[in-house]
Amino acid sequence: MIIDDVMTDKITLHGLGFVQVQLQGNQRLHVWHPELPRRACFEHSAIHDHRFNFLSRVIVGTQFNHSFELVCHDAGDFVLYLHEGARTSGGGRPWTPDGRADLVFSGSYEIVAGNEYCTKAYDYHRTVPGGDGRVATIMAKRAEYPAGAHSTCRFGIQPDTDFDRFQWSPAQLWEVVSDVLLGQKVTP
Repeated sequence: MIIDDVMTDKITLHGLGFVQVQLQGNQRLHVWHPELPRRACFEHSAIHDHRFNFLSRVIVGTQFNHSFELVCHDAGDFVLYLHEGARTSGGGRPWTPDGRADLVFSGSYEIVAGNEYCTKAYDYHRTVPGGDGRVATIMAKRAEYPAGAHSTCRFGIQPDTDFDRFQWSPAQLWEVVSDVLLGQKVTP
């Protein structure tokens, strides 16, 4: 199955609390800022995987990456939601229930500016900005696979399927990027 994964907008908001800027060479600039909106279920749904391997270099701040092992069973604490199909008007993909599982914490590491980390496709993780919440990374996609990625959401919590990636204007998002990369404060 081929997934239309093209995000044509140069800069958008991501439901996990960062700005995403499309770059050349299958790369993205990701910029976290404490004032950015996140999906309503964020605290219950931040653990996810990707359908591609990636290398991420922290260029500003400190990033924490928490890894999890997936243990599938019918009474799991989390519902897996498959993201495949055409993007919605809000820029996201459909959230299709795809089983239940427990997510067992398997490790955490801190990545400071100037260092890199790798994540393999379909490995579950949660990324947390350190310090004052201002972090920037350059992510380079590597091998890409056809099966869709998953988000998880704690069982009994309704996922935020309507998060709008376009709720802030490009100008507002560029202000956030400027604040983090250049230290020029955001004016809400």
